[in-house]
Amino acid sequence: MKRLQAKPRFIPAGRVLDPLVIGSEPMKRPVTGVIPDATGKRPDSELDGADLPELAVRAASIRGDAHRHDGVPRRDAMGLWQIDESRLLACVAGGLADDALSHLGSAEACSAARRNLLSLLRHAEDGLPAEDFFGDVARDLTERAEREGVPADTLRTTLLTAIIDTDEHRAHVTRVGDGTAMLLREGVWTLCLPEETGTPAPGTLPEDSSRAESAIVDLRRGDMLLLCTGGLARPMRGEQVSEQVSAWWAQPTVPSLPEFFWQLSFRAEDHDDDRTAICAWRC
Repeated sequence: MKRLQAKPRFIPAGRVLDPLVIGSEPMKRPVTGVIPDATGKRPDSELDGADLPELAVRAASIRGDAHRHDGVPRRDAMGLWQIDESRLLACVAGGLADDALSHLGSAEACSAARRNLLSLLRHAEDGLPAEDFFGDVARDLTERAEREGVPADTLRTTLLTAIIDTDEHRAHVTRVGDGTAMLLREGVWTLCLPEETGTPAPGTLPEDSSRAESAIVDLRRGDMLLLCTGGLARPMRGEQVSEQVSAWWAQPTVPSLPEFFWQLSFRAEDHDDDRTAICAWRC
């Protein structure tokens, strides 16, 4: 008897949902109008993450609608590296919007954080000044500017880093600039580094390496540490965005990588800047 061969089964392509609109519909559409032609241009978006013992990490950096519309490169950057079996290095950086090569500065700052890891560890473990680490990063930024043949201030950027230790259940956070670190505990957001009003504008690298801030954050089971640039921090000052993001990230189940990317891609009126976030859940 002739055996009939089973026909292959194909799953039809499903339509991916558009990003969630929170509040009023923004004017600009979330599509790429022009592919940027810029030195050191990086992809429109990045996605990364890992599921480690007692820690789940999701990271994404997304070009804002305004930069997509205008054909401008993504000026945010991020980095995520495993230091050893129990520690991670995470960093986010935001290039200054008025500098044409600031996308090079943010990417270089993240790479420099990894290159100068020993200096950062000496700060976290031995209490040496954070200014030493940021001074090393500033030196690397200045050298990159020299290689590009441009003034160092055209690579201006902010930098926020965290060494996350799963054995100690804590994170050592440090920054120059307006990068934001927040702890989500039982649905409530708490700033890890205070945002003070009425003070001078936040510093930037390479010129303000002495204006470093640091904090140690204890991570309880179920906590989530968020590192982000202003593209997420600013809309989260509004109640609608803050509550929606909390509803997503306070769930007992950590989002998958595609789900995390979709969540971070939400649209909100008057908030069309690049958006970068690294989230670390203690499981």
